Amino acid sequence: MYDLMQGVRVIEVAEHTFVPAAGVVLADWGADVIKVERTTGGGDPARNMLILQRPGQTRNEYFEVANRGKRSVALDLTQGAGREQLYRLVEEADVFTTNLRTSARRKLKIEPEDLMARNPRLVYARGTGYGMQGPMAEHGGFDYPSSWCRSGSGFAQTPESGPPPQQPGSVGDLTGGATLAGAISAALFRRERTGQGAVVDHALYLMGAYIMTQSLTGASLSGAQPGEPSTSPRGSGGHPLVRLYRTQDDRWLSLCFLQDRWFADLARRLGREDLLADKRFVDEPAKMANADALVDELQSVFETKTLDQWKEILFTMEGVWAPLLNPAEVIHDQQALRSGIVTQVSADDGDYLAASTPGQFDESPIGELTASPRYGEHTDEVMSELGLSQDQIARLRSERVLV
Repeated sequence: MYDLMQGVRVIEVAEHTFVPAAGVVLADWGADVIKVERTTGGGDPARNMLILQRPGQTRNEYFEVANRGKRSVALDLTQGAGREQLYRLVEEADVFTTNLRTSARRKLKIEPEDLMARNPRLVYARGTGYGMQGPMAEHGGFDYPSSWCRSGSGFAQTPESGPPPQQPGSVGDLTGGATLAGAISAALFRRERTGQGAVVDHALYLMGAYIMTQSLTGASLSGAQPGEPSTSPRGSGGHPLVRLYRTQDDRWLSLCFLQDRWFADLARRLGREDLLADKRFVDEPAKMANADALVDELQSVFETKTLDQWKEILFTMEGVWAPLLNPAEVIHDQQALRSGIVTQVSADDGDYLAASTPGQFDESPIGELTASPRYGEHTDEVMSELGLSQDQIARLRSERVLV
């Protein structure tokens, strides 16, 4: 991990992925993140998402990616004694994060006014499905419906014919968590200058809309109205040099030529210099006007060699391209490993590989990270840090205030 947030303490009362993912980023930057879990049902429900586990798999990636590097405390916040321990933690904390709905926060007395009365310098961060205002404010939200479907992302990836594809896991959750961590960092920066705490809000719907902001801005600039047929490109798009091509071994590679000057080098590497003299493809407007023809020409070449052969041929090409990799290939990709994009996570039941937190500092990869905590693994440790004796901890445990 890095040491940028060394000395910063984060108290997290959040479940599933969106807000907990912010805690992972802060932990990777050096913060002490204490995850407060319920005392019933085994804690965060994400721990028990066994549908995602494969035979023989000891850890659940759904929980792991949003909770590594933290400490876990199991505390019953519905009891006054449990809530009092939370308040004591908050008094010594810098940040509090939650994704509980407003009604639940009020019932537990953990609204901003409750906690900031005890710690005015606190940065209070809450993540919701749809924001704090509007008709959906009190509705629950998850990544798939709130960030991907409602924002237009799912529509943008739907082919002209056929059903929408299934969203890849946790895209809005993880990007939302990373950006929430950035917002928290900005609030901490202001606090260091002014001494003033802050309330930070983020939403899955906001994250999805931000990802789609180019299309949303285009819809506004074009005067598009709800119910009208969309003119936005969907599926692979219409540019012949910004798309995927199938190779001989039924693999795929992508081209992303945002400058026409790269086409000549591609044509030479494909052994198709004749395309440079073809009037249909003489410049970018011509290529767009004859896009289907150029796609056919390029596809007929790409399907003559395997992906590995094309990787060797195109490796030194200035134009931007990439193979379409599966997850197993990514975690063993030398570029990902040597640049620190993928790093090792240390776990007592076996190390594993994961993507690093976005952003590298001081020209150094983040290094080895630690896995997620066991349920209630650090309850005694954290309670002792608050000054509770072993007898007091035992009494609270007997009263089911903590686990």
